Amino acid sequence: MSGLRIFDSYPLLAWLRNEPSASIVDAMLDESMASPEPTILMSWVNVGEAYYMASRKISREAAEELLKLLPDLPIRLIAPTPDDFVAAAKLKAQWRISYADAFVAALGMANRAPVVTGDPELRAMSAILEVQWIGPPVH
Repeated sequence: MSGLRIFDSYPLLAWLRNEPSASIVDAMLDESMASPEPTILMSWVNVGEAYYMASRKISREAAEELLKLLPDLPIRLIAPTPDDFVAAAKLKAQWRISYADAFVAALGMANRAPVVTGDPELRAMSAILEVQWIGPPVH
């Protein structure tokens, strides 16, 4: 595994819950840590999504723990610019995706990097977006 990657909320949630794909996320985090610059990018919009999903699916305490761990993770957090909001809005208008998914897709496209996810909405965009699937096997 090498090169730049974009994290959706899915990898952090899988990692927090120690799901089967947590070992893949661990390997990506280790690789990013070993690099001179983080090789994982994540939009603050998707950090917010990870927080509310952790709060709903695990516990509020787990969501707060995620925020405490975040500064020590080898992830470069990206604050959206006005252009990013427009790019996400254009994707949201064209695809059946959540607004948060539109941000991760726009970040992946802008950086020509795969989006690491287990979200079927993002996988459906594979004609225009490189997706690195870490979700459950599809039959």
